[in-house]
Amino acid sequence: MEEASAGAGSSLRPLAGQVALITGCGKPDGMGQGIARALACRGASLVITDREPRGIANDRQRMLGQVPPSGLVEFADQLRREGVDVVTALGDISQRADVAGILQAVQDRFGRLDILVNNAAAPQGPDRRDIEEVPDEAFDLLIDVNVRGTYAMCRAAVPLMRAARYGRIVNISSMAGLSAAPFSVAYSASKAAVIGLTRALSMDVGPWGVTVNAVCPGLVATSRAILDPSADLDVESTLAQRGRNIPVGRVGQPADIGELVSFLASPGAGYVTGQAIPVDGGGLTPFPLRQPPSDA
Repeated sequence: MEEASAGAGSSLRPLAGQVALITGCGKPDGMGQGIARALACRGASLVITDREPRGIANDRQRMLGQVPPSGLVEFADQLRREGVDVVTALGDISQRADVAGILQAVQDRFGRLDILVNNAAAPQGPDRRDIEEVPDEAFDLLIDVNVRGTYAMCRAAVPLMRAARYGRIVNISSMAGLSAAPFSVAYSASKAAVIGLTRALSMDVGPWGVTVNAVCPGLVATSRAILDPSADLDVESTLAQRGRNIPVGRVGQPADIGELVSFLASPGAGYVTGQAIPVDGGGLTPFPLRQPPSDA
């Protein structure tokens, strides 16, 4: 039953014939576009969304007046030139009417939904402070988008997947949902909630052939990786320095997250559900790492 519902994908294109919906795809350096590209490379048709055409700026981007050079429409055009069947939709996942509109766009174009990737999240801002300094509205925003939005998208997608007796839901959480970090009480709470939601939902929908997993990225080279608002900060060298404290010797890339999501979204991942999987290169360590000898 599950294999038949999954479509006729080959080993090289295991998602051929399937439809994937990915939220939070507006920023060209974001994980959403990396995930969408990985799914497209494996044959999936796409519905890509964001609240704004170029995503939502975080505090650092607003302070420096940084505007992404491209966004959702340009990304979709590029994918179409590569032969991908893709639709764009704008919407705020914390608003039920917008969620309904996004799912209607999926139904109108494809009439089915096989894969949901809940990648959208609230941008960093005043939530990244000591608990005594976090405004209530900043906490509420994280809960509304990261938790309520993920819940609303899952709730809207589940009926389609249950009817098909097949589905893959991948929620993007964070290592902050698994381990402690300073000045991240609100963010950590929201991402831990995503993990709890993932585990509970997996129990409810598993009998219908639907799996639900959470991916927990560590340090990934996106605009979210840097909070320092200094205009003269060398972002590339800063990330390279941080990467030297990770066992694999580098920070993550959006494509790294896309690789794991693509597996969890595939028919071959049918026995993996209810999991929160770290993708952090082994994690940051304060201790010196032994290095291999030089080839010279």
